[in-house]
Amino acid sequence: MSLKIGKSSKDTRYLKRIKDAIATDRAHPRHNGIKMQAHHAISAEGMKFSGLGKKIEKFGYDINSLANLVFIPCTLQGACHLGVQPHRGNHTAIVDQEDYDDDAEPENYHDLISHRLKDLHLPLAQACKGEDDNRVHEIRNKLDSFSKLIIEMIQRKPSVAPLTNIAKYFSPKNPIGCGGVDSVTHHHGLKSCEVERSHSCNRQGATQDKENIKFVLNKPYILQPGR
Repeated sequence: MSLKIGKSSKDTRYLKRIKDAIATDRAHPRHNGIKMQAHHAISAEGMKFSGLGKKIEKFGYDINSLANLVFIPCTLQGACHLGVQPHRGNHTAIVDQEDYDDDAEPENYHDLISHRLKDLHLPLAQACKGEDDNRVHEIRNKLDSFSKLIIEMIQRKPSVAPLTNIAKYFSPKNPIGCGGVDSVTHHHGLKSCEVERSHSCNRQGATQDKENIKFVLNKPYILQPGR
């Protein structure tokens, strides 16, 4: 049977797809005052750098599937509170949850994706024989597992999978976190968070804006694919 060709670049519906996935989850941070942006774990740029994107597409894999998407906080306070490095889609001073460039991460993030994709040694040498080709499911499963691994690295090893140049300060046990500032350019990694990385109930540093974060952490927050 024929197989629908996948996609190794971003489509126009990925944000709606993941927003719909969390629409009924009223406990999600995005519904509780934390501004978040959708992120492709396996990035389009990483696919391009690897040279494997077009071959992978022929096996039906789509980087816009929920398994490769995750919501990541996009303000320094939200990232600090959740224990997750921030995602700043276009790194401008204005934080936008809806319209941003999801490939504006540092180049070493895309290099990481490219190198790790090659290390998967996916069985791409021979052309896909269609939907019944056993490699279709093998490749999809391997890439979904790879997405999950990258999402874990974004949170637990931010210096290895950085989304900004201040990523390392947001690992869960680092006292610096947001450093008491709201801007990436003003963050110099010298000061600890003034509210001990707990920004709910209108807690913020002396010079920080009020963000009305309502998300209460009863246990460590963990990034999850499709959420």
